Amino acid sequence: MFIDRLFSSQHQGPSFITTAAMGYYLERMFEEAEKSIIIISPYIKMSLRIYDILQKKRESNVNITIVYREEFEHKDIATNIFKRKNLHAKCFITEKSALIGSMNLYDYSQTNNDEMAIYVSRNENVKLYDEVEKEALRLCNSFSDDAPVHNNRLRVGKKYSREELTKYFAFIDDHPGGIKQTTRGNIVLFSFSKSKYANEERDGVIYYMGQNTGPGVQALRYGNKALYDVFTGKSGRIFFFKDNMFCGEVVICREPFQRDGKWIFPLKIRK
Repeated sequence: MFIDRLFSSQHQGPSFITTAAMGYYLERMFEEAEKSIIIISPYIKMSLRIYDILQKKRESNVNITIVYREEFEHKDIATNIFKRKNLHAKCFITEKSALIGSMNLYDYSQTNNDEMAIYVSRNENVKLYDEVEKEALRLCNSFSDDAPVHNNRLRVGKKYSREELTKYFAFIDDHPGGIKQTTRGNIVLFSFSKSKYANEERDGVIYYMGQNTGPGVQALRYGNKALYDVFTGKSGRIFFFKDNMFCGEVVICREPFQRDGKWIFPLKIRK
């Protein structure tokens, strides 16, 4: 079949596809996913075939994240689900490939609308795929009038290993740094008394030193940008650990600032 050869052939760059092939590409992407599927679609009405594929993947422990705008049926299919009231992007991504285009995950759109999209293979277009994945992960948090969900299972005063914390938080990566972002848009901060990056505490305020982004003045990116986004209300909540002990949820109580070229984030335990 021509479309099978098109999907599996080696390309030099991204592939342009139209409505006729979109349903096929989505089904193949979802069927071949082994670790994760991210669906970003403002409007969702799954066909029975797509639903069956996703249900089987969920049963096979594939992590399924859905970012949406309007309420839809079959939310049970998702491992993680986020509502963004300003969502307009449409993107479908697995650990192997991404499809970015005009189409919602809506059965009517797949057969009746004039749509177009770009298909990106991770193996063939690593840089472009990484950029798409980074933006998709940024959208994996709720942006609505509702407060982010607080994880009540953590106990203040208890020490946790990094392995234990993976049961509570869906970290975006396994980097061992002190600022850990999660797929829900929350942030987990670690502070260690014996570290050269030990944070100053004064009058009930923790002056948390931001991420080292390279020589010279530290840039407002990576973990620093994520923390600043929390301060401006664009992201979720912050959970603080000192010497692996959970101290509680914290808030950025004053505007972050730079000192000696380093970003400093003033934190207070949320009462």
